[in-house]
Amino acid sequence: MLSRIPIRIRLSVSHAIWMALIFVAIGIGVSKVVEDSVMQSLDATLLTSAKTLRDAQHNQKQNLSVYHEPGDWESIIDEFFGGRRYVRAYAQLIDPSGKVRARTSNIRVNLAVSTASLERAKMGQETYETYRIASGGSLRQLTLPVMRHGQFTGDLIQVAASMSAALNTIRNARMMLWITLGLGFFVSLVFGYLLTSWSLKPVTRITREVAALGFTDNFDRRLKLPSAEDELRLLVRTFNEMLGRIEDAFGRLRRFAGDVSHELRTPIAVLRGEAELALRRERTPEEYRNSMRTIVHEAEQMSTIVENLLLLARAQGEAIQINLEEVGLERFVEELKQSVAKNFEAKQVTLSVDTSECQDKTAKMASGYVTLALKNILLNACKHSSPGQTVEFKVHDKVNEWHFEIRDFGEGIAEEALPYIFDLFYRADTARNRSSGGVGIGLSLAKALISLHNGRIEVTSEAKQGATFTVVLPREVPAKEKSPHRPMAQRIRSWRRLNWLRRWVAS
Repeated sequence: MLSRIPIRIRLSVSHAIWMALIFVAIGIGVSKVVEDSVMQSLDATLLTSAKTLRDAQHNQKQNLSVYHEPGDWESIIDEFFGGRRYVRAYAQLIDPSGKVRARTSNIRVNLAVSTASLERAKMGQETYETYRIASGGSLRQLTLPVMRHGQFTGDLIQVAASMSAALNTIRNARMMLWITLGLGFFVSLVFGYLLTSWSLKPVTRITREVAALGFTDNFDRRLKLPSAEDELRLLVRTFNEMLGRIEDAFGRLRRFAGDVSHELRTPIAVLRGEAELALRRERTPEEYRNSMRTIVHEAEQMSTIVENLLLLARAQGEAIQINLEEVGLERFVEELKQSVAKNFEAKQVTLSVDTSECQDKTAKMASGYVTLALKNILLNACKHSSPGQTVEFKVHDKVNEWHFEIRDFGEGIAEEALPYIFDLFYRADTARNRSSGGVGIGLSLAKALISLHNGRIEVTSEAKQGATFTVVLPREVPAKEKSPHRPMAQRIRSWRRLNWLRRWVAS
């Protein structure tokens, strides 16, 4: 339910609630301090007045035997409490027999002597007590023992005062605190909303800028970075990086469309030209056979491109089932060498194979896919080697990896071209000379097939010094957990790509 409430309202209310809790805690503390301060002031006043009465009674050196003639008591009380509106004290003197020997004339209540106060008086300690009176108010009473030479004489001086004024002061202080709490809650709610709105302004600006990008494929624009080094700046930087990746992906898609058109246009033009040429006039059976051979060759060329594209799409989508098997390395390398022997002989390039550094002679892999990947790299090395040169193919093992190293001594790869050599249809030579063989799918397919084994391809090259491709495969390929719906989705995407190519070729 909270997820349906706008975030700025949630933040504002949360801020107000926290501030209210803080105000309540402060209010409780202040209320307690005020209450203690008022009560301590009242108790201190009662104690001072009681001690004053005790000293006055002692200095007279005579007993006050008539309670209705308080004499100096009232003057002392009036003098001490003069100007104190919230305190009006009553006082009385009680002898050891419990008889009231003297009292102030303004007394309207009976000041009781509790057992607890009498026990404390015997120990020379004063006692504070609070009573509820018949009128409904409260009375604060002090019982002070009269001591002589450190001994309790049995006389008690009691001073009491109404607590109405003190309680009103405490009540008014609490009321002011509650009013302040309400105002503080309201102010914190408004301030929190304004603060949240101000804090979310960069988010609103980012939203407008993103909306301004529209739904076009022009992603060269970037969002303005906020000045502060905070989470919003990180968010904008991440979004700009995502725009860069999207821009790069769209660029690759455009190049893919152009490259596919270029690679399939030539064989289609040859097919159409051969067919039109054969239909212009009657020809001999041998001429028809030559035309059909050309058509078949070009059809095989297109079929190879389409099949490689489909295999690449399935490999990149991890829709290919990897069946690992134990493979003897010497036999594996020998069969790989025989599969490319004709290409090397035609180019007059020597292939040197070295497996002497292998300690273990068996490896666990999907031999068909690894063979295809290594074959594409070997053919690429042969294509970029000059007649009479040598391509070195070394196999060696490490603790947890197999390394297949292929090195040629041809023209090498330019430094600016290294990041793109595994892109689909990418070729460093812009002339796209088909006579050299290949259409730019081999290295992309090799990388995808090796990635299925959790492996990688490392490339190093220097201009005019050749290039070295190192295929690294782990000894143990971990099983990949796949969602039950993922293979079907990948299969659908692969078939859509293949059908698109078929429709494009048919048109």
